[in-house]
Amino acid sequence: MMDGNRLKAGAARTVITPPVGVDLCGFGGRTGPSEGVHDDLRACALYLESGATRLVVLTADLIGLDHGEVAAIRKGVRALCGVPPEAVMVSCSHTHSGPVTRCIHYLGKTNEVYLDALVKRLALLAKEAMDAAVPARAGWGRASVQIGINRRERRADGQIALGENPLGAIAAHASILRVDDADGHPIACLVEHAAHAVTLGGANLLISGDWPGYAQRALEAELGGAAVALFRQGCCGNINCAQTGSFALAQVQGEELASAVLDAYAAIATDDNLVLAAATTPLRLPLLDTPEEETLERQLVELQADAEAKKTHENRGFRWMAEGAAAWCQSLLEIARSGETGRTVPFEVQALRVGDGVMVGLPGEVFVEYALNIAAQSPFEHTSVSAYTNGNVGYIPDARAYPEGGYEVLTAIRYYGTTMPAPESERLILDTAANLLAQFHD
Repeated sequence: MMDGNRLKAGAARTVITPPVGVDLCGFGGRTGPSEGVHDDLRACALYLESGATRLVVLTADLIGLDHGEVAAIRKGVRALCGVPPEAVMVSCSHTHSGPVTRCIHYLGKTNEVYLDALVKRLALLAKEAMDAAVPARAGWGRASVQIGINRRERRADGQIALGENPLGAIAAHASILRVDDADGHPIACLVEHAAHAVTLGGANLLISGDWPGYAQRALEAELGGAAVALFRQGCCGNINCAQTGSFALAQVQGEELASAVLDAYAAIATDDNLVLAAATTPLRLPLLDTPEEETLERQLVELQADAEAKKTHENRGFRWMAEGAAAWCQSLLEIARSGETGRTVPFEVQALRVGDGVMVGLPGEVFVEYALNIAAQSPFEHTSVSAYTNGNVGYIPDARAYPEGGYEVLTAIRYYGTTMPAPESERLILDTAANLLAQFHD
């Protein structure tokens, strides 16, 4: 351990590319499994120690992880590093060109051997970062950059559809945590920015980290040495990439982010006397009750007919989506028939303090308004909020989005196998985040 609050830090990275042939996740209607590797998927770890407090941040180029996988990773980190679960943050980039994981249903089949090995590898990666720890300095910064655009477009008929909404909320910046050794050599650069990693589109069958992968590699190439670039996906539930379509475009976007980060990086002041802290609050978000039995029975007949009609469809992705929709409706009908109400879903709000900045992690496809509201109410100069962190429970819209409808409110929940969190979840999440940050503040 160290005297006072003098910082130590270490970082590590590893390749987590799955075997070719795994199903890719995030888009429905893919024609087949992965056919090759365009660029390796990566996982990174940052270890921070000051006084008696130790923190671990793990990032991975994955669509997301479920609560069970996160719990297993944290258990492994505790066993190997002695870091308690509330001080371990596990965040995913949400690439749609990575393997199917257990948090999303009906879009492909999981490779259980790969996922079980992945959990163990991430815990070992934290140990590698801890073993690499040296006296260090760290500081926060922000870069102006915008990779995405609000995607909740209001059509002429008044309906909300996936498209472009130039007037919608965005977070046009990247949060940066710079970590150097005592001599000023880069150890790690931890970046958070909000934009769905969907540049490559559903036609792509090559494994890739999409634009966040390009961003991390570009940062490491410029920082040099053993520097590790980590990426936490921001609250991009309603934010898509402004442009999509090719690897070349993903590279442009990733390098645009990296360039903006590097422009701000040099001006970030670092210090070795930093307070670290960690806290987490487990919540149970209220779920909307199921529709009435009669409504679900009618819907089930329609969905089963659609699934039957698609049984011989040449696109296996379409077959799986249709089968999944019917299975989801059947499960809701069984709940409705049981009379069960008041159901909930687990949701964790986590915060890690590093000096005058704080990281907040939320487990789901969280709308950008959450990040903007949490930062606006934060007592810290730097507040970085990531989604897809410590699990993925599906879309978390703000309350105002519910009457508008749209894909995120009405349709996507079937891939998470339940009903939507109720609108009052927004106030519960925001109040919990505010309470966590208040307890950190001196």
